[in-house]
This record gives sequence, C-alpha cells and structure tokens, in this order.
Amino acid sequence: MTIIDVQTGGAYRSTILFAIPVALVSWNDWRLGFLFAALSVLCAKFGDAMPEPGSEGPLWLDGMLAFMKLSIDAIVVHAWGRRHRKRAAQSTDPRDLTSDSRD
Repeated sequence: MTIIDVQTGGAYRSTILFAIPVALVSWNDWRLGFLFAALSVLCAKFGDAMPEPGSEGPLWLDGMLAFMKLSIDAIVVHAWGRRHRKRAAQSTDPRDLTSDSRD
C-alpha cells in the first residue's frame, strides 16, 4: 500500500489503503490486527503518507489517530468474523444452510 501511495505522488493518503491488510489479518486473530495496525502506521510514516496534508498537529498525534482508526477497524472486523464463524459452527446440517423450513 505504501508503494501505491509513493508511486501516485501521495494521492492515496487515505487510511482505507492501510485498513485493508489490517482487516484481512484481524478476521481470525485480533492480536495480529493490532500488530498490522502499528506496522501500517510505520509504513505510512516512512512512505510519506503522514502527516496528512494541511495537518497542523504534531506527527505523533497524527500517528496515534491513524493507529486508533486502524485498531477500531481490527476490532470490528474480528467481531464480525467471530460472529460469522460462530453462526457457521452452529449450523452443521447442510439442509439448514439452504432452507429455513423444518419438516
């Protein structure tokens, strides 16, 4: 994601580019989601995606805000994945997956 940001001259400074890998990893493990959130902030810093254009705050504040946004993404995606896995584990009968009617 940092490579895309650098190649486009910083046009893609959005957090969404860094949230995609965080979401993919945190689907199964929330700890890895937090680790990827921290790595994403570091990549954004070294890829010149931080600070945001026009930001008057210090760099550490921009980094913390980006980390918080990505951490929230990790928590939400993991919770959604857990609910999905729990629902899939409860319906072990293949007929339950295709039809809601009980005979």
